[in-house]
Amino acid sequence: MDNDKAAHPIFPNLNGLRFAGALAIILYHCYTLNREIWGSFYTEYWFQKAWIVVNKGHFGVSMFFIMSGFLITYLLLHENSKNRRIHLVNYLFRRFLRVWPLYFLIVLFGFFFFPRLPYGIETVHELWRYVLFLSNFDEIFVGAKDSINFLTATWTVSVEEQFYLVWGILIGVLTFRKKSTYSLFFLIIIVLSLVFRYYHLDNHRTLYYHTFSVMSDLATGGLIGLWAYEGRAKKALENFSKLKLAAIYLAGMGLLLWEDSIFKGVFFVFERFIPGLFLAFIILEQVYSKHSFYKIDRFPGFFQAGKLTYGLYMFHCIYIYYWAIFFKNHQLTEQLYQYLLFVLLVLISTYATAWISYHYFEKPFLKLKRYFR
Repeated sequence: MDNDKAAHPIFPNLNGLRFAGALAIILYHCYTLNREIWGSFYTEYWFQKAWIVVNKGHFGVSMFFIMSGFLITYLLLHENSKNRRIHLVNYLFRRFLRVWPLYFLIVLFGFFFFPRLPYGIETVHELWRYVLFLSNFDEIFVGAKDSINFLTATWTVSVEEQFYLVWGILIGVLTFRKKSTYSLFFLIIIVLSLVFRYYHLDNHRTLYYHTFSVMSDLATGGLIGLWAYEGRAKKALENFSKLKLAAIYLAGMGLLLWEDSIFKGVFFVFERFIPGLFLAFIILEQVYSKHSFYKIDRFPGFFQAGKLTYGLYMFHCIYIYYWAIFFKNHQLTEQLYQYLLFVLLVLISTYATAWISYHYFEKPFLKLKRYFR
């Protein structure tokens, strides 16, 4: 990462991590959505073993939240240091140009076009909540009655937009004077989130979708963003030995794999926060460590695909829906190779659409960001 605070900060390997997170989510949803159409091979030994790993795809969402908290906090602190202030209007317009076009394209499709297409259905979701970026709350209230999963996927965008707005205003308007105040703020958010989860342990949908339940991820990202900005993250991690890295990765992977056994009963309060600490470590290790076993941007195609992750996330459930109908109608649901073909077609279709969306729909909006620097 460029340490010159007068330059625009660049973080290596975050693109690769973005794509890894998106890929994990897509594979997870290929396993879980439209499960009822597939044959008995779902119960076979090796398929169940694969599920142990693929089932952890939901941590991709936590990775996105933590990375958002990390980047927004660092970039806001950078802007404040460089310009002696944060231009709140410019900041908000930059976020709008990145998020709004594709988000509202999916919302318009889901509410107005999808119901009129072949195999389309009417949604029971409330449009006004989507317009106000409150779709995560809509998912709590009526989501269990609605099977339009590509609208459900927008809940994470709503949470991030709520965070962008609140955190941007806090830094831009209040401008905390001491860096220690930022740390205290994030720690308070984490504690409040854990308390909220404790009092809602009996409500799965609230625990999964509510802003207060998941905001510990964003606050964790904010903390590591602050540490990175202060130089503490680099100092701590750049010379980590391979032995220490291996020990942390082995412990962290074990934590993720056996989460169901670890976070039971009252300990489910920490089901997001503790794994989130490991995901935060991965982010910092990939950015700063000189002794990493592997830098994820080097994996073929990951760096380029990282630019498409927003589209990959927003489009994939649409293709899961339509390809599932196609395979069911053509009676191609009884063999494992048919399922693997289904997954491959979902990946190819989603990637192609995300590529087209990024280059011909999103990019023209992104180019406008230069007017709001």
